[in-house]
Amino acid sequence: SHDMCTCDRNFQGADCSLRTCPFGKAHVDTPRGDLDASLTIGDHNDIILAGSTLYPYGITEGFPLMSGTAGTVIANTAHDYMECSNKGLCDRINGLCECLPGYDGAACQRASCPSKANYSTPGSGQGERSNTNFKVFNANSAFHGRAAEVVQRDQCSGHGTCMTIEQLAFLDHGNTYDLWDKDVTMGCKCDPGYTGP
Repeated sequence: SHDMCTCDRNFQGADCSLRTCPFGKAHVDTPRGDLDASLTIGDHNDIILAGSTLYPYGITEGFPLMSGTAGTVIANTAHDYMECSNKGLCDRINGLCECLPGYDGAACQRASCPSKANYSTPGSGQGERSNTNFKVFNANSAFHGRAAEVVQRDQCSGHGTCMTIEQLAFLDHGNTYDLWDKDVTMGCKCDPGYTGP
C-alpha cells in the first residue's frame, strides 16, 4: 500500500533480491534479546514481528516459543528451527548454506564424520587454514572455498562407516538413543582392527 515490496516465499530484503537459506533444528540456540528496544524482554507469546520473510509466523523475544500454533504447550522447546541450523552462513545470492567446519547437509543439520577432505578444505578447522585463521584474520570472504562444494571423501579414514548416534547406540547391545540429535550427530563405526574418532 506504500510502495513496499512483498517478497515471494524464500526471498527477502527491501527489493526481494536476497535468498533465504534452508532451516534445520539448531545445534546451538541463539537468544534473540530485546528486539523492539523497549528495555524489557517480552513473554514467549508476545509476537514482536509478524509476517517477515524470514519468520512468516512471527518472532518473539521470549525464547524459545513455548506453545504451538494450536496453543498447546510444547514440552521440548530447545533446538528451535534456525537458518542453516545455526551452524552455517547463508549465501544470500544463491540461497545455499555454507556450513561451518564439522557440519554438512543442505541446512548444515548434520555433524560431519571425520574425513580427509576436512583436513585440506579452507575453513576446516585444521592448522593454518583453519576457520579462525582462514576466514577471519586473512579477511577472505566466508564464501571462498565453500565447504558445501567439497565432497566428503574417505570418511572415517576409509576404515569405517559413518552412522548416526542412534544407529551407533543400537549396535552397542541394542541401546536406545532418542534425544533431539539422534539423526544429526554422526560418528564412525570402525572396521575391525581400527580405532579412533
